[in-house]
Amino acid sequence: MAYYTALVTAWQSVTQPPAGVTGTGLTGGMTTSQKLAAINGWTVSGSVPSTVYVTGAQILNCINWTEFAALAAAQQSNLLMLCACQGLLLGGSANVSHITAGMILAYFTNLSGPTITALTALTEAEVVPWWQANGYTSPINANDLLAAGGLT
Repeated sequence: MAYYTALVTAWQSVTQPPAGVTGTGLTGGMTTSQKLAAINGWTVSGSVPSTVYVTGAQILNCINWTEFAALAAAQQSNLLMLCACQGLLLGGSANVSHITAGMILAYFTNLSGPTITALTALTEAEVVPWWQANGYTSPINANDLLAAGGLT
């Protein structure tokens, strides 16, 4: 049930959509299907999402040269190989145990330095679906509503 806390809170909030969310509010006159469509249309920005996907080029463009130059040669090589990966890389506050966020945090330990500041600004500027920003792996569906306590 804890997995669905954000869903229950948003679904039952008197403020619609909830603070920080862009989209159609869940009003009393909507059907459950309409509410599902609305919540899956919600987006958020302005905070580091729990899950975010970025390209290696986006990460590379946030890395401060002075901080990069201070890294050991092996760290520089690993970071450049990570940024050269094709496709999207997984990051976000819920993914610090994964390679992308883990490597960045391990190499750039000054959490207020220019690299971390630029990466934070990048992720805060991302507009992501509400469900993704709250750690759900896919859009909310009827089964989620049942698992969350029978929301209608």
